Amino acid sequence: MVEIDEREPAAEPSETTILLCDDEPNLRELVRAVLGPRYRFAEVDDGHQALTLVRELRPDLLVLDLMLPGMSGIDVLTEIRGDPELASLPVVVVTAWSHAEAGAFAAGADRFVSKPFDPDALIAAVEELLR
Repeated sequence: MVEIDEREPAAEPSETTILLCDDEPNLRELVRAVLGPRYRFAEVDDGHQALTLVRELRPDLLVLDLMLPGMSGIDVLTEIRGDPELASLPVVVVTAWSHAEAGAFAAGADRFVSKPFDPDALIAAVEELLR
């Protein structure tokens, strides 16, 4: 499933696009709520769709779960980092798989946030990478 959030925001969003890749719709909704209306969002629920949309949309940042159907988040990250055109994409890994932090960083994650996450930690990670 690919979803692009076209709802009217409470405030004018920037042109900054964040791709959310998580198989849990409630988590994608929570991330959108935490990060607020200042960003545009596209959403996918599996790794293959994430790679397709990263190539098509060229988002400014990817929020990526590791446990995904079809293709793991680690595999998605490895593909992104191996593609010279995509390698510089900032990636925040947000996962319940807390023991995977070292593997996420080894695969090229820029930031790691454990689920359930502290909203301030996610905001700080995203804002730091988008500066």
